[in-house]
Amino acid sequence: MQKIILKIEGMSCASCTINVEKALKKVEGVKSVVVNLVTERAVVEGENLDPYKLSQSIERAGYSSKLEKFETDVEQESTSDLIRETKGANSMDSKVLYHKKDKTDDLIEKVKKAKIKMIYAFVITIPLSLIMFLHMVFNVELKYHTLINVLVSFPVIFIIGLDPIKSAIKALLHKNTNMDVLIFFGVTSSYLTGLLNLFGQKIADYSVVGAMITSFYLIGQYLETKAKGKASEEIKKLLNLSPRKANLIKQDGSIEIIDIDDVKVGDILLVKPSEQIPSDSIVIEGNSAVDESIITGESLIVPKAPKDKVIGGTINQLGTIKIKVCQVGEDTVLSKITKLVEEAQSTKVPVQAFADKVISIFVPSVIVLAVLTFIIWMLFPDTLRTIDFWAKSFFPWINPNPNPISASIYASVATLVIACPCALGLATPTALMVGLGLGASKGILIRSGEALERAKDVNVFVFDKTGTITDKELYVTDVVPNIDKNEFIALVASLESYSEHPIGLAINKYAKSYNISKIDFTEVKVIPGLGVEGYLNNRKIIVGSPKFIENIAPKIDINKSEFTGKTLAIAYEEGRGFLGLIALSFNIKANAKEAIKQIKNMGIKTVMLTGDNEETAKYVANQLGIDEYFANLLPQDKISHIKKLQDIGLVVAMVGDGINDAPSLKQADIGISIGTGTDIAKEASDITLMNDDLINVVRSIKLSIATFKKIKQNLFWAFFYNIIAIPFAALGMLHPAIAEAAMATSSVFVVTNSIRLRNFKI
Repeated sequence: MQKIILKIEGMSCASCTINVEKALKKVEGVKSVVVNLVTERAVVEGENLDPYKLSQSIERAGYSSKLEKFETDVEQESTSDLIRETKGANSMDSKVLYHKKDKTDDLIEKVKKAKIKMIYAFVITIPLSLIMFLHMVFNVELKYHTLINVLVSFPVIFIIGLDPIKSAIKALLHKNTNMDVLIFFGVTSSYLTGLLNLFGQKIADYSVVGAMITSFYLIGQYLETKAKGKASEEIKKLLNLSPRKANLIKQDGSIEIIDIDDVKVGDILLVKPSEQIPSDSIVIEGNSAVDESIITGESLIVPKAPKDKVIGGTINQLGTIKIKVCQVGEDTVLSKITKLVEEAQSTKVPVQAFADKVISIFVPSVIVLAVLTFIIWMLFPDTLRTIDFWAKSFFPWINPNPNPISASIYASVATLVIACPCALGLATPTALMVGLGLGASKGILIRSGEALERAKDVNVFVFDKTGTITDKELYVTDVVPNIDKNEFIALVASLESYSEHPIGLAINKYAKSYNISKIDFTEVKVIPGLGVEGYLNNRKIIVGSPKFIENIAPKIDINKSEFTGKTLAIAYEEGRGFLGLIALSFNIKANAKEAIKQIKNMGIKTVMLTGDNEETAKYVANQLGIDEYFANLLPQDKISHIKKLQDIGLVVAMVGDGINDAPSLKQADIGISIGTGTDIAKEASDITLMNDDLINVVRSIKLSIATFKKIKQNLFWAFFYNIIAIPFAALGMLHPAIAEAAMATSSVFVVTNSIRLRNFKI
């Protein structure tokens, strides 16, 4: 599989994105295409892709493109890379980096150009509008009035406003339609009336209206471009977080200030207080505390000592430290977060499918409607004038007296320019962009728009226990041997060392504190969720959960009531019997109780699934107020429980962190992994929390609800606006210039409404 990201130039509205998508889907090897109007990018995935063929298909559709990124042998991007153990390898040579400076400069340049065009257009158009106003209201007509209108409107329409005209002609030549086609027909029809009037035709001169339409179009483009920049504010913050310089410690001990792009894996850097960490590294000397809030959303500073990891872009708060660089460029946590959020912003949500269907037929339908409007006004002028006479008291710009052809042009031009597919096209991606960016700034990484949409519908939360609700590190509370204590601890710790389960890690940590030596086992077998077995000098020894051991040796009788709320690891030897047990406990995570409470207050059911014993599960569930729990579960049992919930129509979110949670995270409608979890759990998840604060689970749901509230508002406005505005225009009740101003306002309203989501208190 390959992935190609193309920067598309020449798109003006949502119809353009559909045109580009259709063109790209025709290219051989393409499996999926997503074109985003806000980011102006196309993400193409497929096999044996040829960038040149893709570029050609875009050109044939009337647009141009630049290759921004080309990835080969693409697998599903794993959020596990965000908190992965560093390998010390520099893999920059085969990847294309994100050029943060170029993207920011490109946006600034676009806003600057749009502003200049807007100013020039209005400087010329305002005097013409005043002259038109004097003529309409006071019947004042200058000498050579029409000639002045035609000559002065020309540079506004055909020089300053040339881009939409060029775009429309390209689209028409390539048998496509877009918003610019509507503007093109509107302004050229208006301008043509001035030319015809100049050469003696008895029709109203609307050439100034053409200039006014262009001017309002340009102000709309300026405001829209500026607003789009604000919509991507969180991404720009991420892109600009990396420092530009680094203090390189050379072999002779001297310090050289180098550009961040020159930093290599293995370099030793000096980071002073209040400076940013240049790249993902390991502390090799010094102690400090680092503000990691930009990555995790957690405001508390994190102590750092030798051997601790530090993340590029975070801020060193206290002491001076020396660090060894482990990851650079695209391999850094910050780059991966930026990439994930940008790619998520380029996805589509299911609700967009309906809008796309409407958009695909929108412009052709408006053109047909405008033609019908012209014909009906020509055929039934008196009937329609009666309506306009009545409406004149409400709309003072209405002139119900012009001849049929003037009235027909007036109404059809207004119909063309009032219609706005842009508002429909911007409704979803702008809100999605802001929502995903806001989540990233708070340590909530959402892999796709679909996951964000689905999260709002969750009505049952399923939690893993160990490492999710409780701290991952268990600690030994009781050792009850049935043989020599040191021999017992050595046997259990050595066998558990072959497992990565938290129980094994805790027992080994305990054994190390007593300096107990490790014993080598053979033929070791790890049974997920149950225990470990192995051979020592032909002696088969098993360490496992009470349930597992009881199945093997049912005669073993343990008084579990003595260890309520604790996890038990029981050791058993074939032929020798019960060797003893170790009891372990854990701390319930801070905010876990509050998170469960808030989830239940939202009307969402809570369930806990664990491989731990019944007593421990009951104890934790009661402590936190969890509605339902199931204990002694294997990984496949967890999947079965999730399926049962789904079978009765519930939308299930699974929160987990361990290897054995990965299948359950995949099975759930929404898989949520916490940032301290294993790589495979994060790879399987739809949402990754960059810290282990379970309040972020609540925040992710709130973010989904808030984002889709904005999307619904935007879509309602876009549909409502077009449904109401187009009939008014067709009936001749809207001045074409006012119609164009309303059209521009509708797009800006949608983007601005999305930007307001940034103020949402997540």
